[in-house]
Amino acid sequence: MVAKTLPGNQPLQRRRPDPLRRRAAVVRWAIVMGLVVVLEAATRTGMIDRTLMVPPSEILIRLASIVLTGQFGVDAARTITTILIAFSIGMVLGIPLGVFLWRVPAAGRIFEPFIVTGYAMPTLLFYPVLLAVMGLNAGPIILIAASMSLVPIALTTMVALNSIKPILHKLANSVNASPTQYYLKVLLPAATPLVFPGVKLGFIYAVIGTIAMEFILAAQGIGFRAGFYYRELNTADMWAYIAVVVVLSVLVNSILTWLEKRIRRDML
Repeated sequence: MVAKTLPGNQPLQRRRPDPLRRRAAVVRWAIVMGLVVVLEAATRTGMIDRTLMVPPSEILIRLASIVLTGQFGVDAARTITTILIAFSIGMVLGIPLGVFLWRVPAAGRIFEPFIVTGYAMPTLLFYPVLLAVMGLNAGPIILIAASMSLVPIALTTMVALNSIKPILHKLANSVNASPTQYYLKVLLPAATPLVFPGVKLGFIYAVIGTIAMEFILAAQGIGFRAGFYYRELNTADMWAYIAVVVVLSVLVNSILTWLEKRIRRDML
């Protein structure tokens, strides 16, 4: 085992790469590449009709040409902005709501079933009401995506705070910690590793809500453009924009997974 020696003669073990994780990554990429090869062969040979899907190589060519256009820049900026605003609203409201549900157990028992029920309900049903109130703009999409993001963040925050060991509360009381110190020095470090999966899920739901609403109802955005080309029967461009959504989702998930591992390593 390779180790460093600290000034206090305490050895610091150097982390070795996890061979199982590396093998899992290789298998994942092999599955992706195999799926691409199968789809390429199936679309080239006519097993999959070209009205349903074009070969992945053509999708990549169309994607490369679309990304360079000004229209793509406008659509991408609209979608990314909507996602970030919706997620920010979900964070700003979801974490305090989770703290409130934990701090007031009676409120948690009363409101948790309503929150879970609202989480399971298709939020698209509320779009006509929001459209009448807010008008035909990004507001209804942001509100619906934010509501989808808020619920997992709030519920995970409540569960994380309930999971904190009682000894930490006693420790804060024993040192006469102020309310600010109690929340920032005790609760936040202890709950963050468990809250972050809910934050990650909230961001993913913000992406899903935004893309889905744009696909059906918007006049701009990546989701709108994919829906537009679907209605125009332009299969190549439709799949190119779907590929943009896939790449965006993989990128976001990779960043959030890295952050989650970093936080767990530093705080657990």
